[in-house]
Amino acid sequence: MNTSEFNDLYERYGYRQFKMTKFEPYDLYADNRDFLKSNQLITFTDLDGSLLALKPDVTLSIIKSNLGGEEKVYYNETVYRPKDNRYHEIPQSGIECIGRIDSYSEAEVIALAAKSLKLVSERYVIRVSDAAFLKQMFETMGLSEKTEEEAVKLFSMKSAAGFDDLVKQGKLTEASAVTLKGMVDLYKPFKEGVKELKKYAISNVSAKMVAHLSELASILDSFGVLDSIYLDFSLVNSMDYYNGLIFQGAVADIPFTVLSGGRYDKLPEKMGRDVGAIGFALYLDTVENYLKKVREYDVDYLITYDGDSDTPAKVAAVVETFNRAGSKVRSVRLDELSKMEHKIKARKVLTLCEAEKEAAEI
Repeated sequence: MNTSEFNDLYERYGYRQFKMTKFEPYDLYADNRDFLKSNQLITFTDLDGSLLALKPDVTLSIIKSNLGGEEKVYYNETVYRPKDNRYHEIPQSGIECIGRIDSYSEAEVIALAAKSLKLVSERYVIRVSDAAFLKQMFETMGLSEKTEEEAVKLFSMKSAAGFDDLVKQGKLTEASAVTLKGMVDLYKPFKEGVKELKKYAISNVSAKMVAHLSELASILDSFGVLDSIYLDFSLVNSMDYYNGLIFQGAVADIPFTVLSGGRYDKLPEKMGRDVGAIGFALYLDTVENYLKKVREYDVDYLITYDGDSDTPAKVAAVVETFNRAGSKVRSVRLDELSKMEHKIKARKVLTLCEAEKEAAEI
């Protein structure tokens, strides 16, 4: 898939391109396995004896290169991850915003995610959740770590009835269950959803978080993308990785998530960087696999010529005439036409004589 449109979009918002090699020292990934989608790495020994790994992730390299200052980068890279019991090359485009992350920074990244999806399809949606808000709710309710894990699983399954079971087990109060059951079914346009979320804010801290989300909605509205964004607390994946906003994007005709991102301040903190971070990745392989445009023709002209009687120079002259006019041309010897392994779909099949006549009219 051509990434130039994505690059142009990100550059218009001041992001610079980040380039990296195919591999990094193995220790970078071994020390940060908690932030990787898989513990399985493709490793090899360098000529000096050091252990390297084909990159399974881009974000780690970006944070590693950051010296602790504000930075906005975009990338087009291939990562190497296991999928369906095999390693795959997975092309990605994405952005990372690093530094002091405020409401504008968060909204800009989500807006660029929306604008990226719009380049793929006019019909797209982004679901947004807030891991920090959910975590604050659990802490205010006094849930144990194990009960928190059970509650997160219920949110991911949208299982309101599961909270009644936690009440019966004495792990959750009835009042807390009512609150969480209301939140688990909350799936609404972002601005409308945030308004409803206010009634679930049971502490001053959670009330401030709702105010923050309300401000975010206003900024997203200014970016012109609010109508395609929804609040959905069933989006709780990778809460160990993300410490704030979590979002995923989908487009029509693709049955899988094609974009994911969020706020991940814990990673730079672990790597000794005193900065916040938010970003997303767009899975180009998924997009390409499902939205491939079937070409009606491989070429505009398939020109056949006699290898014995037709002059090769005449063939070349005709091909160049069509090429200069912007047409795609394939030439083949007449006696080889039936032996072609891959049949060519052409808008027109012409003999050299016919092609010369048509070229003369260009």
